[in-house]
Amino acid sequence: MNIMTRRLSASLLPLAMILALPGTAGAAPILSLEDAVALAAKDQPVAGAFLAEARASEEAATAARALPDPQVTAGIQNLPVTGNSALSPTRDEMTMYTIGVMREQVRRTQRDAQAAQYRAEAGLRRAQATAEERRIERDVTVAWINVVEAKAKQRLLDRLIADLGTGRQVIEAGIPTGSSSPALALEAQAEIALAEAQRADAHGQEARARGELSRWIGEAATRPLPETIPALAVPHVMTAGHLTDHPHVRMAQAEQQAAERQIDVARAARRPNLTWSVMYGYRPSYGDMVTAQVSIPLPINRRKLQDRRIAEASARADGARLRVEDAHRELAGAYQVALADYESADAQLRVVLDRAIPSLEASFQAAEARYASGQGGLDVPLNIVERYVQATLQSVELQAKRARAAAELIYLSEGDVR
Repeated sequence: MNIMTRRLSASLLPLAMILALPGTAGAAPILSLEDAVALAAKDQPVAGAFLAEARASEEAATAARALPDPQVTAGIQNLPVTGNSALSPTRDEMTMYTIGVMREQVRRTQRDAQAAQYRAEAGLRRAQATAEERRIERDVTVAWINVVEAKAKQRLLDRLIADLGTGRQVIEAGIPTGSSSPALALEAQAEIALAEAQRADAHGQEARARGELSRWIGEAATRPLPETIPALAVPHVMTAGHLTDHPHVRMAQAEQQAAERQIDVARAARRPNLTWSVMYGYRPSYGDMVTAQVSIPLPINRRKLQDRRIAEASARADGARLRVEDAHRELAGAYQVALADYESADAQLRVVLDRAIPSLEASFQAAEARYASGQGGLDVPLNIVERYVQATLQSVELQAKRARAAAELIYLSEGDVR
């Protein structure tokens, strides 16, 4: 009896002692949250793709400011195909060999507008890269927290299963003497099965979280993690400046700027470009000729063509401006939700740690004393042990919930988890 109560008492160690079990000697180095975030920041193809597209747009901007290359033309003109002079380049005075050059003289305003649009697109791609990097940091933090939570649950459930197994053995040993009953032994067996199911779920949660983590840091996701969930410091006030400076908003603003530059391109296109050409004609039997000409498009349908394109670009810019406003509202709402989650989890955690777990510890001591004096059975201490571990599991879940909310708050307020 004294051995049994000592074994059950070991289950009611303080939370820190239960969670801080020793690691495996010689294992891979611990992957801290700072290490995980730093690894994820090193090499992300999705961010690199946006930066490559930004460089491409910058190159396009340089090319857009230059005049188009001239074109060289060569051929034979006015060659007879019928009559006595058919296919002869020398009998008809209008027949000549020609060579010339021509070019569309694109207006400077059009070239500058097109270059500005490409530069705005480059800015948009860089803003997208920054926003993606920020999102990755949050996702890595959440996945890391999920792994630590799952491992902590596994350790607690391992301890619960071991203690319930010990209790079941004692209960079964007491059946012949009448100090316990088969029903109590079956109840203990059922509790063990339920705890094993919870442990299997925790293993699945760990595998899933490590898979999400490997998306960003590769093989490093298999390394062991710390055994406790850190309490991340978060700002509780977010100003309008935080909203404006957030990568998600800056990305929407860059999209708006790119759309506005398209308006400039459409307006510049209202004035047509001229195309000039110079040609030299060689006539073997007659004098040579030179031809120079200029062609200009006639914008006779401006209201239905050029003006409609300006209206199209303006409407797209209006849509982009509304998306900026929506991004502000989205972030403000998300911050309030995350703050509510954080404060709720923190309040619940304090109740569990400061009141529920100490009460269960005191309850176990009273039940242990009653059992030791022969006034009670094993069912009460065993139930308290199971409830204690479940309360400790709840505290782990609340720590993880609070940490995930903190990660969201840090993401929204431009904080840093490192």
